[in-house]
Amino acid sequence: MAKCYFKKYEVEDVVYQETTVLFILESPHTQEIKYGYPVAGNSGLEMTKFIYGDDKDDAFGKIVGQPKKHQKEYNNIKNFGLLNVSPAPMQLGGLKGYDLTVEDKEVGEVLEKLRVNYKTKEHRNQDWNQIKKIILTDFKERLVNQIKSIPQLKYLVPCGKLAATYLDLIKNSNGVIQEKGIISEIPHPSFNQWSRYKTMNKLKIILKEMGIK
Repeated sequence: MAKCYFKKYEVEDVVYQETTVLFILESPHTQEIKYGYPVAGNSGLEMTKFIYGDDKDDAFGKIVGQPKKHQKEYNNIKNFGLLNVSPAPMQLGGLKGYDLTVEDKEVGEVLEKLRVNYKTKEHRNQDWNQIKKIILTDFKERLVNQIKSIPQLKYLVPCGKLAATYLDLIKNSNGVIQEKGIISEIPHPSFNQWSRYKTMNKLKIILKEMGIK
């Protein structure tokens, strides 16, 4: 049931052979479902402003998802990649306007609970544990495949507490994940958090290394 939900509402990851920095986000929402790219809404706009300047007004997902269209205005686009922990929305609000089945709603409701209770490793409800296991297995498989297929990928940047927690849960089970530089304590790019947190200096250093900042 959960696998069907993920396949039905999947927003695919965006990566290139040139990708050196892979941002790991939580899950798609309304704008991501609409456009088919991760961080295609306000959170993506905050990322763009931090990386390329306050005068920019394109969501980061759209830039990275359409490099040919944006390469004149934004440099080194393909050096970035985007990957969601969950390929489908973890909030039913992200699927407004869709004719959801009973099964879709049931899975969505569990995902909402998992999203809020991201710190809990084992839940009392076995349905929650089963769906969490599916998320983690899928997340690890996609991430490991990207790492193996992109030789120059150097940094993994989990954005927000859920992304960081889920990455922690899978990184010790596969050596190739641990080989990469993990940029920790980066907040989710929402509610102007990227402009307020001191830990963003870690990302600024990487951007300078790339010749962007």
